[in-house]
Amino acid sequence: MNAEWYVRRLAAMSADEVAFRFGFTFTKKSWRRRSRSGRLFAGLISPGFRSGLPALSSPALSAVPDNAEVSALLEEADAYLRHEWRFFGLSGVSEQVIDWHLDPLSGQRMPRIFSYDIDHRNEAAGDSKIIWEKSRHHHLTVLAAAYALTKKEVYAQEAGRQIIDWIARNPFLVGINWGHPLELGIRLISWTWIERLLRGSAHYEATFGDSSPIWPCIGLHQEVISRAYSRGSSANNHLIGEMAGLFIASVAFPIFRSSRQWTNQAKKLLEREAVRQTFPSGINRELAFGYQLFVLEFLLLSLFEAERAEISFSAEFRSILAKMVESIPLLTDVGGNLPRYGDGDDGMALQLQSHEAARTGWLYHLAAILLGIRNTGHDRLSLPVILMGAAKSLPPHDDRPLPQCSAFPDAGLYVMAVNRGLPSELFVLADAGPLGFGSIAAHGHADALSFAISVGGKPIFVDPGTFSYYTDRATRDYFRGSRAHNTLTIDNRDQSRPSGRFLWSAPAKTTVTQWREDPETGAELTARHSGYAAPLGIIHCRAFSLEGRTFSLRDMLTGSGDHLVRLGFHFAPECMIEKEAEQRILIRRSGITLCMQLDDSLEISVHRADPEGGWYSPRFGIKVEACTIFASAQLTLPVTLTTIIEVLDEC
Repeated sequence: MNAEWYVRRLAAMSADEVAFRFGFTFTKKSWRRRSRSGRLFAGLISPGFRSGLPALSSPALSAVPDNAEVSALLEEADAYLRHEWRFFGLSGVSEQVIDWHLDPLSGQRMPRIFSYDIDHRNEAAGDSKIIWEKSRHHHLTVLAAAYALTKKEVYAQEAGRQIIDWIARNPFLVGINWGHPLELGIRLISWTWIERLLRGSAHYEATFGDSSPIWPCIGLHQEVISRAYSRGSSANNHLIGEMAGLFIASVAFPIFRSSRQWTNQAKKLLEREAVRQTFPSGINRELAFGYQLFVLEFLLLSLFEAERAEISFSAEFRSILAKMVESIPLLTDVGGNLPRYGDGDDGMALQLQSHEAARTGWLYHLAAILLGIRNTGHDRLSLPVILMGAAKSLPPHDDRPLPQCSAFPDAGLYVMAVNRGLPSELFVLADAGPLGFGSIAAHGHADALSFAISVGGKPIFVDPGTFSYYTDRATRDYFRGSRAHNTLTIDNRDQSRPSGRFLWSAPAKTTVTQWREDPETGAELTARHSGYAAPLGIIHCRAFSLEGRTFSLRDMLTGSGDHLVRLGFHFAPECMIEKEAEQRILIRRSGITLCMQLDDSLEISVHRADPEGGWYSPRFGIKVEACTIFASAQLTLPVTLTTIIEVLDEC
């Protein structure tokens, strides 16, 4: 990173964070000496400790139907037996012998040196996200789940063999897999559930017997998290994931001298951060929906562990979890499509289903069981909940109709819809919220006053997604920049300026001036942002209006001088674009046709898979071609532009 980045990053830190980071240098020196000496951990209770491990309810495997959900998990488990990866676009990529420090996509390997000496942003050494994902051991929980479902020892043997191999090839604080506490927390959650799911296997003792190296390694994981957890400007979803791993492991394996201390530390921080990182409406403050799911998984798994051990979390903690869960159906269209605003890296706290399975089903079920809220999932228990032994049954599906429109004013998210929940649903999600959370807004996108539209549960106008973090800085900046969103740009500038892969300067401030909803016809929203106020002296105000089957935008730019004004419209890959007249565009997808009428002053260009636009990332690490329309002109301000989008017909 260059000097400017370090200056900006330092400016985003509080005095307490700077002091911690300075003091932590001495902790790292101590750990470096321990790593070299081989004197690592002496915190285990006496031999035979496993007899004191808490019992666990057996999974209600009789409730598991022979269906596609189970078949998909077993098919994925078989791929993992062949060492084939199923994440970040690596489907079909395999390693005959797994190298835990290798990025198999690029063939580059991270150095096996002291963990805190490694620059994980160094593209020349490989994509750290891929290496970390392998070592989160989600694929091993899939193998363990496959064993629990089938009792085939080949799954248990492979899961245990890979854990022992990982421990041997990742000595304490050697290599990239030790240097970030979040990775340790997720791995602890995986190991906790692997241990449970492999109970009864002939290969259990080889991995979890009294003399197994996994136990001191689990203790070292917890020690590192307890001392190196994220603080200050970095205390976002990482801190919750770290504390969830510490809490779950210390409760599940209370066999270390510091176990009770770790439990208390983690519980205190989880209760604080669940509230601090969530708006009162239930929306995660990072304003990256993928991370709302990520955080929710950590918190619900922690609550499950607490309930099992008869540990009480506060009413405030439980209330905010309920609101997080209850907000999801309000943000989901009739086709089950989840929002895509902000960063999303497909991160999971625990994997007990296939990668292709829906993310929300088991969360709805677990929340209904633990929190007593309405079940917005299916009547049949989700496979992960069955494997967890969380319940033999759950409340029936609550099919009360959703409201036509929903507002989350604290988060700046507004749902405008007609025919909600019906096959003819017209669903609009408008974004008039902050950039992101904290002083660096790490996972926010420069998407102020953008929107997404689906018709009949089929996405039409979309948020293109994220694609990557550490590879190809230009592509990273494109996907999180303003031109990759359905909003307006001035002079090719982002509303908020990126200063690093997870750092912004001069974030746009957004203000909502009007919100009105009509349960019969739609809604109106008016908001403005200050992203172009300095140095251009321009304020962008946008009025969104949904009336029946017509959605309109009125963009008002106040300021002076001549500027390049550009409206961006990004479409799902399945959409076909046709220019019917000079300013009239037809958008077609699966029997649905929309007409977009653009302002006469604008020149229209269509882009597909070129440097200007035309990209869509359905999942992290994958990008595909799609259509993007830019409507632009050199205009003298002040000016007002009107766009009308009408649904013409649908099947």
